[in-house]
Amino acid sequence: MMTLKALIEAFSSPVGLMTILFISGILARIFRPRSQMGNRLVWSGVALYLVFLMTPLAEILFVNLERPFRSMLHRDPSVRNIVVLAAYGEDYSPLLPVTHKLSVETISRMVEGIRLYRDLPGARLIVAGGSLGEEYGPVAILMAEFARVMGVPTRDIVVEELSTTTYENLLGVKNIIGSEPFILVTSSGELQRAVAVARKLGMRPLAAPANFWVVHQYPAGIPWVEWGAMSLRDMSSDRLSYLQRAHHEYLGYLWYWILGRV
Repeated sequence: MMTLKALIEAFSSPVGLMTILFISGILARIFRPRSQMGNRLVWSGVALYLVFLMTPLAEILFVNLERPFRSMLHRDPSVRNIVVLAAYGEDYSPLLPVTHKLSVETISRMVEGIRLYRDLPGARLIVAGGSLGEEYGPVAILMAEFARVMGVPTRDIVVEELSTTTYENLLGVKNIIGSEPFILVTSSGELQRAVAVARKLGMRPLAAPANFWVVHQYPAGIPWVEWGAMSLRDMSSDRLSYLQRAHHEYLGYLWYWILGRV
């Protein structure tokens, strides 16, 4: 099932669609040189790239993922569990500090989780994330090491290191905390799916977003003309990356809905 989902995501993603057009066009030009189909396919890929790069499509899709959640500035002192979900991390060199072994996104989540931990006396920090490959150890182990380096006592850190997906993350966390309320920290664009999964499992999450991208740059109520002008001014390759992420989230939510996980 996961292989099927990965194939669907790869071929239907923005980069996947452009790649299909470019490769199909090149092959058509090789095997049917007299036909204009190859040129049309290649130029279609170029046009699609320009649309993805020069329009605010990525921002529009991503802001709908981020906008439902605000930064957690006021905390419920009765909540004692802070759960941080992993993004990426690679344990590839013993010569590097842990700050170089975690992705920027994972570090952003950890910093937010540690900030909340320090504001809640008696809280514990639960980090969740397994191995992303046979050559790597669990990301949660690196996250726990990062927390210790940042001053969190080992006694207050709980590690869930067997899961590799959002659903598995939260299922593993449920085995630790049961139905206790908890603060759920992950990237703002992934919170809708994570919160939906947690609630479907009968858990009581309090959303704490990290790593905003769009919502601070394009606040609610900004006129569409101004939004368009700003998006043209801020044009960069990051837009394609976030368009890929938005596609991943929307497709992931649909996939979890089909499986009955949200």
